[in-house]
Amino acid sequence: MKTQTQLLRKTALAAAVTLLVGGVASLDGDMGVGAGMPSLISTASAARGDGAGGGQGAMGAGRGGEGAGSQGQRGGGQGQRGGKSVADVLADEADDDSDRPDWAGMPGGEGRPGGGGNPNPGVTKGDDYGDLVMLLRDQVTGEPELDAEGNLQVCTSADCSTYVSMTADGEIPEGTTTFEVDFGRASVARSPANVIEHSLDEAITKLTADGAVLGVDPAGRITITVDGVTSTIDSPLENLALYIDLMQGLASDAVSPTEAALLDSGLANLDTAASLLAGVADKTGDITLDFVVYENVISGVVDSGDFYNFAGFDYDRTYDNVSYYYTLDGTTVLSAELNVNDYLLAINGALPADDQDAAQFTAAADDALEVIELVHTQIHDLTESGELLPGTVLP
Repeated sequence: MKTQTQLLRKTALAAAVTLLVGGVASLDGDMGVGAGMPSLISTASAARGDGAGGGQGAMGAGRGGEGAGSQGQRGGGQGQRGGKSVADVLADEADDDSDRPDWAGMPGGEGRPGGGGNPNPGVTKGDDYGDLVMLLRDQVTGEPELDAEGNLQVCTSADCSTYVSMTADGEIPEGTTTFEVDFGRASVARSPANVIEHSLDEAITKLTADGAVLGVDPAGRITITVDGVTSTIDSPLENLALYIDLMQGLASDAVSPTEAALLDSGLANLDTAASLLAGVADKTGDITLDFVVYENVISGVVDSGDFYNFAGFDYDRTYDNVSYYYTLDGTTVLSAELNVNDYLLAINGALPADDQDAAQFTAAADDALEVIELVHTQIHDLTESGELLPGTVLP
């Protein structure tokens, strides 16, 4: 029995609260999201997890694994990279991060684009995107914490240090400041089931190709090396499909296709699942506990009303150092070494307590997302601050 990740069946939770759908609280009562499916750029490969070899993996030590890998610098000279001027590169970095295709919907309601229904009738994932808000949640399970009267409690601050109870009718008190959960491109979770299945088939084909050697990139996303050529699974849809299948497989006695493909490389675990989720989200966004809970329901990892059991999951920041490029004057490009663990401490803060399993998984995914953004930024423009990135290793 894989008790570490068995699904935690939700007990009775205020049946009168009609706006709770697996812990989903909505300002307008409906659930669903738009779509968007950009790709990420592959970068230097580094090992993580349980792979064999010398050197500590990019996220290995705290999870019982060592790995081999290299921290490749991302080519280019002073002032130009790949034929582009510094100004061009920095302009590219300022482009819309979502890479959303023209057909993709935006989170919406009446009078706004998106939420137009499911193109695959028979597979229902919500018609309209209700603004899903942050709730006071149990950091161990992710379940909403109820007040003495059994009502949901809505966060009124970004860190949920303050909150207010919903009414007995499931309404948010008038004048309350709430915080919506931003899914960004993770709204591909609303894609029809056949789209997710096709993406899973495509990803499994890559993972099981003849001669394929699996590893991870600096953020923990899965890499595939064939004949000395390494590529990263960076498609949001493929990452989502693998995430769903891996999470469900780990929660079941049966071995899922993704588990089977990852077993020999030691990557069939929740550490990999956290990085897969990061590969779905906007790289300039954040992954919060509400994001994880809502995404698990929307994507079908768990049924509405259920919560994934992260019991026993343990996360510790053990990233390898990386090199990065920066400019302090908008013209001259220099490079430096970065202690990623110190960087994440400065950016994302201290980790949750060891026994806060759901919060620990959230932190692992959010850290991986931050590293994706870090390594995808070709040149860090530090002109305004005049300071190097926190965690920079000084001579």
